[in-house]
Amino acid sequence: MQRHSLLFRIKPGTEAHVAEILAGYERPETVIDDETRLLRTTVFMHGNVVVRTMDIEGSMQKVAAHLSRQPQIQATEQALNASLAEPRDLSDPAAAGAFFRRAMMQCIVDRRVPAEAGGDDPAATRHALLYPLRPSTGDAADAIFQAGGDPPPQAGATRLLSTTVFRHGDTVVRLFEITGDLDEAIGHLVRAAALQSAGRGLAEFLDDGIDLTGENGLRSFFHRQLMSVVTDRRAVAQAI
Repeated sequence: MQRHSLLFRIKPGTEAHVAEILAGYERPETVIDDETRLLRTTVFMHGNVVVRTMDIEGSMQKVAAHLSRQPQIQATEQALNASLAEPRDLSDPAAAGAFFRRAMMQCIVDRRVPAEAGGDDPAATRHALLYPLRPSTGDAADAIFQAGGDPPPQAGATRLLSTTVFRHGDTVVRLFEITGDLDEAIGHLVRAAALQSAGRGLAEFLDDGIDLTGENGLRSFFHRQLMSVVTDRRAVAQAI
C-alpha cells in the first residue's frame, strides 16, 4: 500500500464552503483494474490549507487518471475552482496535470506498525498536524523528521499505529493513525523524549512562537496545529 498527499490553498473566507464541497461529493468507483485500487481518502483542513491523502494499491498515475474521468470528481473539482488561491483550468488536460503535479507532496518518512502486529486496525482513526516552517527551510528540516523512531508502544487503551510526514515547500504535515482516545494519545506523545528531541532539532526551522522542546509547548502545538478532518472514506467492497 502506498500513501500520497496533495496540498492546495484556498482563499480566506471560503473555508466553510470548501469543507461542505469536500465532505459531500459522491463516492467514485475505486477499483481501477486487477492491480490498482483506491483504498482510502482523507481530507484535512487548517486555515486556508487543504490536504487530500490517498492510500492506494498499484499505480498513482492510473488512480489519478481514473479519478479525473469520474463525473462526481469533475463536478467537485469544478465547484472548488472559485475558492482556490491558485487558479487552474481543468478544461485543459495539460494545465490540470501541471496543477496536480505542483500540489503533490513529498513523502519524507512513513512508519507503520506491521499488519500482523495490529497495524491494520479498521477501528483506527486518522489525524494530521500542520508544521509551519520558516521560508526556505523545508529541505534542511527533512533530516530532523527522518531521524525519528518507530511508533511508541501502547499507552493505556491507546496505540499509535502509523506516522507519515509529507512536505510541500516549507509546509509539513504529519499524518498519524491511532486506536483509542485522541486526548490520551496526545498526552502520551507530548511526554515522549523522542518527540521533544525532534522539537529541539526543529527549533531553528519553525515559525516564531512555536516551541516543541517541552511538554507544555508540544501540548499547545497539538491543539493549535491539529487539522480538521473534513472527510475520511475507506474502500468497502468496490466503493469508497
